[in-house]
Amino acid sequence: MKAAMAPGPTSTGGWNKIKLNAQLADANDPARAASMMPRLFLPKGKMKLDALVLQSIVGPIGPPAVEAIFLPINTMDGKPMNALHDYSIKMTRDELPPAKAFWSFTLYDTRNGFFIPNLHNKYSIGENAGFKLNAEGGIEIHVAAQKPAGVPDENWLPINRGDQDLDIILRLYLPGPIKMKAWNKPKVVLSR
Repeated sequence: MKAAMAPGPTSTGGWNKIKLNAQLADANDPARAASMMPRLFLPKGKMKLDALVLQSIVGPIGPPAVEAIFLPINTMDGKPMNALHDYSIKMTRDELPPAKAFWSFTLYDTRNGFFIPNLHNKYSIGENAGFKLNAEGGIEIHVAAQKPAGVPDENWLPINRGDQDLDIILRLYLPGPIKMKAWNKPKVVLSR
């Protein structure tokens, strides 16, 4: 009867610690990290063990890009958003996100990446969270401490006034690949 071999200093149950450390270092280099992405965004059963281990250490990245895409929405001037100000996002009917399933604009605090607590328990606007189109079929979304006059409740993302950096992530589920090529994501405009 053979004795079971204990994993060596560079191997643990089939994956290589040295290789994993190199991959983690690569994840901090933007150019190298970009080359790793095609190996990480694969359907279940298609990822190799080293990519699964890396993802389990770094954290869940999300579903494959054919199923969902999460895009940061930036301000017109490129400055970070802050809860000291109000913002709006305007889209015409033709500028609406090209998702075959649904889309949403979700508000997070930049520092921790969590929803921003508010008295309305509202964290996103979109096809799964509710919204109202205007008469022309477009939408105007407002991120503000107080709901602006004339804005439907469904199109208001409440914030707590204070010095807190904000992020808006556009979540597209089953993005339309043909429309995505010609589509431009909206920009956030400073309102106040």
